Amino acid sequence: MANKNVQFIGKTFFVVFLSLNISSLAWASNSAMSLKEGDSPDFITKVGDDVFAQTSDVTIKLEKKLPKADDWPNSIETAQGTMKSSQDVEDYEDMEDPFAGTETDIPILTDPLEGYNRWMFGVNETIYDAVLEPVARGYRDTVHEHLRIGIKNVFSNALAPVKFVSSLLQLEFKKSGQVLARTLINTTLGIGGIADVAGEEYGIEDVNEDFDQALGYYGIPTGPYVVLPFFGPSTARNIIGRTADALLSPGAMTGASVGINTGIAVEDNVNAASFIVDDKKQLEDSALDEYESVRDFYHQYRHGLLKK
Repeated sequence: MANKNVQFIGKTFFVVFLSLNISSLAWASNSAMSLKEGDSPDFITKVGDDVFAQTSDVTIKLEKKLPKADDWPNSIETAQGTMKSSQDVEDYEDMEDPFAGTETDIPILTDPLEGYNRWMFGVNETIYDAVLEPVARGYRDTVHEHLRIGIKNVFSNALAPVKFVSSLLQLEFKKSGQVLARTLINTTLGIGGIADVAGEEYGIEDVNEDFDQALGYYGIPTGPYVVLPFFGPSTARNIIGRTADALLSPGAMTGASVGINTGIAVEDNVNAASFIVDDKKQLEDSALDEYESVRDFYHQYRHGLLKK
């Protein structure tokens, strides 16, 4: 009996591990959920010296404006905040982000492991460039966009338990009702969730909630920033949240085999990456420091979801 319990626990944690996102694009897959190719303005835009990313949920400032040569060393703005001297503070008011509101509302994301994080970010980028990007591009060119959207809808529909429980924990009863209504309508009339009938015909919007947001709702801080192997950007709180989300996934709840869970995770990530592969390239070309831009994007995006 003890041996069986050990095997069960080991299998559960292995399934949880494989159920997490397996690509460095996991941080962006949700932002592409409601977008079709060619829908809206470019994902990356530049305003003066600033670079912005527009997701389906929030507008995010990726790069900080560099001070002019004459301003040094009075002002240095980094991804972690702005260091200014007490002299001529009003001279730097134009450095505030006109799109994201008051940046002081966003808590500082600590990065004590920056040395390791930059190294792991480079490893993940190498894997992405060598494996995921060519696979995603080939997949995109082979599989019709309508079918890829249908597959994306199925995965979104399968996340209903995560969205429902997370909404309840945040006392968002309206969102919980939306999740139930969308799941019922899309699973039946939408043929298992392939078609978003609830959204397109009845105007019931999708809900983007997870356990990480539920933890943030109760004031639990994000903790330090961490770049995980294969999984990409994360925080201490997000690791816990994603693990809880994985335990509520259909594969874990139904006791599907490791092989099936692995295949589902691979398809989900390749399909999601096929929608944003060009945006990823645009980010690489636009960013002054890609590591810092991804870190800023991830932090601001997750914070934006918590405030919605």
